[in-house]
Amino acid sequence: MVRAPCVGDTHRDRGALEEGVGVVEVAADIEGKLVIALDQLATAQEVADASVRIGLELADELGAAITGESKEGDADALGGVAGGEIEHVGADGRSLACHACIMTDAPAGRGRSRQAGPAAAYPASMADLHIRVGEFQFEARWEGAAPRTREALRPWLPIRSKLIHCKWSGESTWIPFGEERPDVGFENHTSHPAPGDILIYTGDVSECEILFPYGACSFNSRVGQLAGNHFATLTSGRERLVEMGTRVLWEGAMEIEITDAG
Repeated sequence: MVRAPCVGDTHRDRGALEEGVGVVEVAADIEGKLVIALDQLATAQEVADASVRIGLELADELGAAITGESKEGDADALGGVAGGEIEHVGADGRSLACHACIMTDAPAGRGRSRQAGPAAAYPASMADLHIRVGEFQFEARWEGAAPRTREALRPWLPIRSKLIHCKWSGESTWIPFGEERPDVGFENHTSHPAPGDILIYTGDVSECEILFPYGACSFNSRVGQLAGNHFATLTSGRERLVEMGTRVLWEGAMEIEITDAG
């Protein structure tokens, strides 16, 4: 902040203010406004203490300069107007809640909201897997960080089974495989997948399973926390994910089929 210790001497005050302006490198037009305001200090009648008025103007100008208020035409990375929000970015560089977000159709500006969706990060052409759960249709792509898991699961395709709701892991569904498990250890594993992240548990503490979360999920079993290999992520159909999970919760197991999209 710029602070003039005594405003009684306009020449001395001007020097202090100009020095402060130089420190924060405020634009020249702001500096000009301050000089004009100081020159008119003696004739300021509408404010009892002119230094208060000058300080308020300075605070407004500096506030805009420091906080970087968005101006019309300042585009963000998604093509919209920069809104000053902090955007979560995953370790792989993709942005999203699920590492993917799209802008709503609201007018440009700070009022534009973000919602989870695949369009920004996962074009439909990148789909590797097709997933059908009853009437629900989804597409997914293999995770590049889990190549060994991908190659171990390819011979399993197509997978046809029952999708049931989890008891221990929260808002998630799963496919049980019993003692059958792919010959791969932990890879790109996590206990806290985002909705649409598809995991497979290949360890020996619990039975082998594919975890298909639709909401808040912490991967657990009756013997404690588990970690599954994040091998695929939804690229389409995410808007019906909660509906699918709720249907499984209230109506019971549903048929699921996972096939190679190619």
